[in-house]
Parts: sequence; C-alpha cells; structure tokens
Amino acid sequence: MRFQATGRVVLPGDKLCVVEEFIPDSGAKALRDGSVVATVSGIAEYDIKNHTVKVKPAKPSVKIKQGDLVLCQVKDVQDKLIICDILAAAGHTVKTHWTAAALSGRRAPAFTVGDILVARVRDEYYGIYTLTVKGRGLGVFQAFCDTCGGPLTLSGRGLFCNRCKRKYPHRPLVPYYGKVNTLLKTFGGLLSPEGGGLLWKSR
Repeated sequence: MRFQATGRVVLPGDKLCVVEEFIPDSGAKALRDGSVVATVSGIAEYDIKNHTVKVKPAKPSVKIKQGDLVLCQVKDVQDKLIICDILAAAGHTVKTHWTAAALSGRRAPAFTVGDILVARVRDEYYGIYTLTVKGRGLGVFQAFCDTCGGPLTLSGRGLFCNRCKRKYPHRPLVPYYGKVNTLLKTFGGLLSPEGGGLLWKSR
C-alpha cells in the first residue's frame, strides 16, 4: 500500500489510504472519492488485522496563563522594556520552542542580555506575555556582567563580577540565586535542546 506508514506524523487533510485498504476509525474519515484522510494532527496507526486506520491526536501544548511562574532569559534590553524568551513554566510540560515575553514598568530593572530570570505572568497581548519580577521568590537566578559577559557571583546582598571587579547592588535576586538543584525542583527539563549544557551556562 502506497500511503501506509504506522507512526508517521500527519496533519488534518493528509491522505492515509483508500477505503478498500483500511476503514477509517477515530481521527480519520473517508471522502467521496474513496480516499481516507486525517481529521486531526497526530500519529497515524494502521491495524493490519482489522483493516482499520486511526490517528492518535498529538498531545496539545500547554498554554501559559496569568499567574504562572516562568523561567526566562533576557534577549534584549530597551528603555523601560526588557524582551525575554520563556524557557519553562512551573507545573507545565515544556516544549523546545518558547514564547517571546516582555517585562515592562516605569523603571526597568537593571538586567542585561543573557540573564536568567524567575518571573510571574501578568497578562498576554497578541501572543506577547507581560511579566513581573516584583514579589517574593521572583528575580534573577543567574546574571551576567554587562561589560565582559562573565557570570556574576553573589556578594552580600548584591552581585559581583570577578573579572571586572564591578558590583551590581540593585538587581532583584531569587533567594536561591545560582542554586541549580533548587531551581530544578520548580522547573523540570531545563537541558538545552541542542544537547549541550544547561541553558544558563551560555549567554
């Protein structure tokens, strides 16, 4: 049979077979010309014994919603606006593609490109999430020097660059700054999809 391939990913409208070969089951339907097509996105499954075909729906992606705790990385810093990528959401199954996010306020926190933040979702506007880092347990988890790009270490209540010897006293910090194990308890699956190290190891 030309179109048979159990386990292949199909989209609505993709041809699966003809009715003489397999009878459509869930997620599939027969057309007037005798073709059987998928009605949902998912995995095509052919039952050779019973001569049926069905499409197992793909697991829907979890939508991030207002109030969710998210882990994000700063991509751009503008006047009163910080653009981020969401890396993970607490309690959700994460994907390898992330939703762009923006932090706004009268005075933008002194973050820099590459910083890893723990924030909370405030709202959504046309697919762009607005976040806040104000509140208990929110702030930067791993920060970088805006001069040399090196990781900042905790020094008292502020941050310090061992290379430039610069101090950063005003960045809001999570209570577990730099403690990976504590972060993993809240956000699972943080390994980079490229198969390298942890996401915060590279700017």
